Amino acid sequence: MQVIDRAAAAIAAARALLNENLLPEKEVSGEVMAEGGGADMDDQQEDNQNGNSSMSQSGSSGLGTPGPNFWAWTPPPDDDNSFGNSEIKPAGKASPYLSQSSSVMEKERSVDFLLIPFETTMLHSEHGPLLPPIQSLEEVEEVEITSSTEEATHLVEEREIGVEFSALAAEASLALSKMDEVLTEGVNPDGSRWWKEMGIEQRPDGVVCKWTLLRGVSADKTVEWENKYWEAADEFGYKELASEKSGRDAAGNVWREYWRESMMQIDGLVHLEKTADKWGKNKQGDEWQEQWWEHYGASGKVDKWAHKWCSIDPNTPLEAGHAHVWHERWGEKYDGQGGSTKYTDKWAECFQGDGWDKWGDKWDEHFDPNGHGVKQGETWWEGKYGDRWNRTWGEGHNGSGWLHKYGKSSSGEHWDTHIQQDTWYEKFPHYGFYHCFENSVQLREVKKPSEWS
Repeated sequence: MQVIDRAAAAIAAARALLNENLLPEKEVSGEVMAEGGGADMDDQQEDNQNGNSSMSQSGSSGLGTPGPNFWAWTPPPDDDNSFGNSEIKPAGKASPYLSQSSSVMEKERSVDFLLIPFETTMLHSEHGPLLPPIQSLEEVEEVEITSSTEEATHLVEEREIGVEFSALAAEASLALSKMDEVLTEGVNPDGSRWWKEMGIEQRPDGVVCKWTLLRGVSADKTVEWENKYWEAADEFGYKELASEKSGRDAAGNVWREYWRESMMQIDGLVHLEKTADKWGKNKQGDEWQEQWWEHYGASGKVDKWAHKWCSIDPNTPLEAGHAHVWHERWGEKYDGQGGSTKYTDKWAECFQGDGWDKWGDKWDEHFDPNGHGVKQGETWWEGKYGDRWNRTWGEGHNGSGWLHKYGKSSSGEHWDTHIQQDTWYEKFPHYGFYHCFENSVQLREVKKPSEWS
């Protein structure tokens, strides 16, 4: 019979949590040209607030998760008297929110998503990648079009995660409404066992947190999991609703999903924040993670970013153009007055036996409320022996109806021209503070501690 290696699962989870609040170092591939300056793309992420704003006194992770630590938990044995009468019969109906989580558990166990989709047309030679030939200005301009395509993709992702946030909020609210149920352990019709715990904690800053959790073990003891839900509040307008789902199995798979939304007042204005983090790893060392963070202010300021990465065993045979390590991150910031900043950065690495080939592309744009700004980007490649190639491009916008387009590449390309063209950029987010406020129904319903019954 397969046995769950709890120590290995705990170590893998601990390593992931240690890096939870740290943004990865940006791949330095060359300088992106800018006309009239413009902040570097990395600067847009310096205000990362992916962690919880206040830590629970007995929190089990850097994200302030309340209650006991799942990774240190061992299920009671079958003959444990604490489980109740030895003749206990399987419950006719599972816990109302236990069944909702089972599909998530199965989904997170899958490792099909670990196949790297990111490809490059530069790697096409059997003897290694060749430097791309000099291309026409028209072909170079096609590279710039990718920014709008990526923006459309990000919009779809935002809609999808918005739906997921709403579903998770409803699930957390339902779970917390069941805290007064007497039954705290049982057996499901399929033979799996479950335990329920709950508690109230006060954080150092005075925020009070009410939590409940469900832990379970499959009938064949090959899967162990935990679903934790909590709400937190103080008497001064802070509200929080969140959940964490973790699990491990005998096949060596480990997974964790964290989600939180919060509301607070800063300088008399309401602010909303949403964050999500999904992570998984299998016995072979294949690993992936998706992080998402959003902040909305009543003044109109909005800040969003996302980061996705995955890696597989570097000795895994791959087709030309595929990678063993892949990253993608993007972000956008709006000042509420018509100025905005956006960026996207993708890069990948492929192990070639005695070194790594790397490639990627990135772009960013910076505009003030008057429509003056810069768009710029870079496509790059670096071989395992240190050979490099890159192409940079830029656009200068000054509101005159004329654009300054310029660029160059390490293979000899160069262009510098002015064309008559209107400037377009997104002054305000398509999904802003009031959209977020209206959709945060369960969060707004979180009560002050003095109103808890």
